[in-house]
Amino acid sequence: MRTIHRIGIGVLVGLFFASGFALRTEYARRQSLLAMTPVDASAEGTRVASTRLSDVADVDIRPLETLYTVLKSLREHYVEQLTVEDEGKMTHDAMTSMLASFGDPNTRFIEPEQRKVLVDAQQGKFHGIGAVLAIKQTWRQDKQKPKEPISEEHLVVVTLVPGSPAAKAGLKAGDEIAAINGKDVLPFNPYQHLSDIANTDKFRDTSDSGKRKIVDAEQKRIDDGIAIVDAEAMLSGSDKKAVTLTLAAKPPAKPTRLTIEPADIAVDPVEAPRMEANNVGYIRINYFDAATAGQFAEAIRDLQTKSAKSLIVDLRGATGSDMDAAGRVAGWFEPDRTMAILIKSRGRKLPIAVPSATGTAWRKPLVLLVDGGTARAPEVLAASLKEAGVAKLVGTKTYGNFSDSTLIDLPDGSGIVMATGKYVTAKGFDYNGKGVPVDIAATTADQQLKSATKLLAGAGGRS
Repeated sequence: MRTIHRIGIGVLVGLFFASGFALRTEYARRQSLLAMTPVDASAEGTRVASTRLSDVADVDIRPLETLYTVLKSLREHYVEQLTVEDEGKMTHDAMTSMLASFGDPNTRFIEPEQRKVLVDAQQGKFHGIGAVLAIKQTWRQDKQKPKEPISEEHLVVVTLVPGSPAAKAGLKAGDEIAAINGKDVLPFNPYQHLSDIANTDKFRDTSDSGKRKIVDAEQKRIDDGIAIVDAEAMLSGSDKKAVTLTLAAKPPAKPTRLTIEPADIAVDPVEAPRMEANNVGYIRINYFDAATAGQFAEAIRDLQTKSAKSLIVDLRGATGSDMDAAGRVAGWFEPDRTMAILIKSRGRKLPIAVPSATGTAWRKPLVLLVDGGTARAPEVLAASLKEAGVAKLVGTKTYGNFSDSTLIDLPDGSGIVMATGKYVTAKGFDYNGKGVPVDIAATTADQQLKSATKLLAGAGGRS
């Protein structure tokens, strides 16, 4: 990795002093992508697919022939004898670079250890600091090439696992992790910051020796830094060594630092139900996995036996991608309807049906509590119930991840996580990247709960 970076910087320095032009950012971008080792940051609960091809005749094998030629040449002519481990690493690095070339945070190669972390998350077992992280991609205009916007990636906290080390340390949903143990978290193109510097008048007016110092300092920052996908894996892995996080801040505020000791955390998908004042039932869902629907059914039946007159379902900070669980929860409120439509490649549309309730459907007032940590399956559920007119949303806008990801298992235990579609509502509304707006806005946790109970107090029938 260091060699690739050093070659890229050497070319850039030559450009600075030979012609005075700015960085060849496209070259640097391609070079940096070769050095990435992506790990999925937000694909917990992704579906598992087969690698079988529907029609082999549709596959162009010329890229495989090129790869085989390279491998054959290395086996026959490389100065050192290649080992099985060497070839395994080359295979993983090749797949890493191939998928990284898309620049899509939802599509990447994952190592066997990283795949285990993903599967554990599907079962409510979290490792590391106990935060659900995502690579948030933003775009800005390139002043040099206005028609070619520049992407920037940020490692953000989507939500916190209840009782996790991250929650206890004070990490919050929406925080951006800028550095780990003093090492910068690098975007897909780690050279972009240097490119921005090089395009300023201040840099152009700097002496040659001054330019070299700037370039060398930036090179050191990159060499010492951590690729954004490696950073996510580091904070979600099984290593129990304490980490110090630097959180980004907008000037004039200064970055803050938190030290967190990782741990293994197990979370129940659904917390025990309770009765609030005025016969308001309350159920909190932490996570959508295979056990969620069954636990939710037990909770809502319990509140029905206690004659709850209205219901609050708390989806704040809830995440997970199990759409079957979301559909079975929806079945208690809008049975036998379409919850969402999955838009697949080539414009294919697959309706996601809501099954019948496994008990007496809830026909009384309903409020869903949501916030910026409500992501994936929970926000698809929230959008559906809101659109169907069976629930009001209270809190803040949801995260906005309506993407559909598929996990393709590979023979050696590694895998590929691939963006294979996105969900829209039954009426075709697209909230991906936008989030679902609420009916009643409230920012603090206490305000949200009070607003929900107040709304239910004035509801005569179905909300």
